[in-house]
Amino acid sequence: MRHLLFLTYFLVFNFGASSAQNTIDKSNLWEISGNGLKESSYLLGTFHLLCETDLQVSEKVLTAIEAVEQIALEVNLVDPNELLSLQDLLVSSTTLSSQLSESEQIEFRTLLQSKYGMDASDVDHMPPFLLMGMLATKNIPCAMAGYDMAILQLGLDKNKNILGLERFKDQIDLTNRIYSAKEVLAQLKEKENAAMDFESMVNAFNQEDIEALYRIVIDPKSLSSEGKRLLLDNRNRMWIEKMVHIMPTASTLFAVGAGHLAGEAGVIALLTEKGFTVQAILN
Repeated sequence: MRHLLFLTYFLVFNFGASSAQNTIDKSNLWEISGNGLKESSYLLGTFHLLCETDLQVSEKVLTAIEAVEQIALEVNLVDPNELLSLQDLLVSSTTLSSQLSESEQIEFRTLLQSKYGMDASDVDHMPPFLLMGMLATKNIPCAMAGYDMAILQLGLDKNKNILGLERFKDQIDLTNRIYSAKEVLAQLKEKENAAMDFESMVNAFNQEDIEALYRIVIDPKSLSSEGKRLLLDNRNRMWIEKMVHIMPTASTLFAVGAGHLAGEAGVIALLTEKGFTVQAILN
């Protein structure tokens, strides 16, 4: 079930400590300066879905939004082309049932009905990642809201330019390489307490303990080594290449999942390797 939680809360649609750093400041917001930049940009770690009661945007984040010219999310959530493409990406031509043996189909139907009251035929054309995300949210007993959406709305209210570091298609293609119908079935068979896992991640986020959050995310129970490489490390490196070209043109707040910040291949470490000064903004 921790796979479900990771997928839902760390991909827009969402660790061991770094060997290069003994400790890292507890902060979800970091200032990026130096390396020829005339104005600072900022890096904000987000949590894509939270309980409404936990969704609070701090004063320091509001100050950063005010200071920048633009906001870069993982995906540009106001780009009409992105929203149109998402409609096609949420239906799979390959059914879930076709990926399962006859006995697995029976088990899948039984578990889906008994645990979630859902009919397998209603979800057969869903991509695995979408069904896993749907199941994850059903395990959390609260009304949920998007932190990224809150940042986006604040940016729009301040007439900030909005851009994205990748496309929905990029994210979905990656998840389809990692997750399958068999993975969904394996998660349905788990008996772990998803609500407790979610609470642990939220507590780490609220405490701005990005190292603790990173350790939770890359636990093998949460993410395979291949999943870490594809969903975290490779995407971080791709984002960095875009960030180094964006920052000299306009001061930017980069808002990405907080699980991407820490670690030796995390965004903070990669920016430092590129010669930037990356400093935590504390309370």
